[in-house]
Amino acid sequence: MMHPRSMAVLARSVPSLHAAPRKAAVQAPVSILAQQIKRSFADVTIKQPNEPRALSEVMPRDGSRTDLKILPMNPDYLRLPVPAISKMSTHDVDHFAFMLNTYGAVILVPEGDEDRLAPYKILDQLFGTVVHHDAANEHGIVEINPAKPTSINTANPKKEHLPHTDDAYTENPSMFCTLQCIEAAPSGGGETVLISGAELVASLSNKELKALMKPGMVSMGRRPAADGSWMKVSSIPMFWVDQNSGWLQVRWRCNDGCVGDVDMEARPAYEQMDAVARGEVHQLVVSLNQGELLVIDNRAIAHGRRSYEADEPRVMWRKNYVGDGQLAEQLKNGLCPSYSSMFDGMYSMFEPPLVDCKA
Repeated sequence: MMHPRSMAVLARSVPSLHAAPRKAAVQAPVSILAQQIKRSFADVTIKQPNEPRALSEVMPRDGSRTDLKILPMNPDYLRLPVPAISKMSTHDVDHFAFMLNTYGAVILVPEGDEDRLAPYKILDQLFGTVVHHDAANEHGIVEINPAKPTSINTANPKKEHLPHTDDAYTENPSMFCTLQCIEAAPSGGGETVLISGAELVASLSNKELKALMKPGMVSMGRRPAADGSWMKVSSIPMFWVDQNSGWLQVRWRCNDGCVGDVDMEARPAYEQMDAVARGEVHQLVVSLNQGELLVIDNRAIAHGRRSYEADEPRVMWRKNYVGDGQLAEQLKNGLCPSYSSMFDGMYSMFEPPLVDCKA
């Protein structure tokens, strides 16, 4: 008998079943979102519980809700075959957007060979402005290669690269992260690991989440492989609500040597989430083949890498985006809308309701 979560995920993989209601929820005008949030806060004095409430009680991670991005149990559900990434049809792009809104990640699988740079022509159109990185080449691509490491975590393939969201050391992390497999490790090691941000949130109580929506709770930095010094550090909130969409966003990094100060108030909650992110039961392991390209909602899904042998070749190309391209209106970044009925009686944990990172 098929697992209930697998049945739910399978049902969600058919666009005709859920595309219409999801579109209605995602594309609600900002003024309507503000009214919904305002009404919700008007009832807080009646509904807000005095005791902390476990968010795992109200956030089903079985794929049953269309307003909560959650990874499937089977990585094959993330695969979208296309004749060529650079030549995706309108139907391909619509299907791609639907999957990204549903799961928070998609693997584009080209059925034929194409130039390695070719996919970025359409990705640049769909996702807009490229996020700057000092190690990027003239195409805005950062090569992830232990032979030319850009950080302490990419320098040692024998050590797993723990789950994280990209640009967690900046004031405004990327909306979308893309990873193209240029050369896979011959042994099959070095698989990509994904974890839903919803799993992190579900390990918290409503009061713990509210505390982590304050700046200064956890500082995260970037440490170059050359000397391991702290190059950049950011202490923006770990969770916040986007002021335009009303969606909850996540910034994450396991305690992997690039996490600095953790405030005493946040330490128990951070340690709970760190244990969840490291736990294989919550991880989706993805093996990328040469030419396949993984696209991740960087505000909803964390990613990492399993270990592989030091003498094995493994090369990935990373290119991240602001998200102001052609799909800007069709996609919503983040875990879920903060005004979701899941949080009935707990909306005050999002006060102030609308927070924005610096541009």
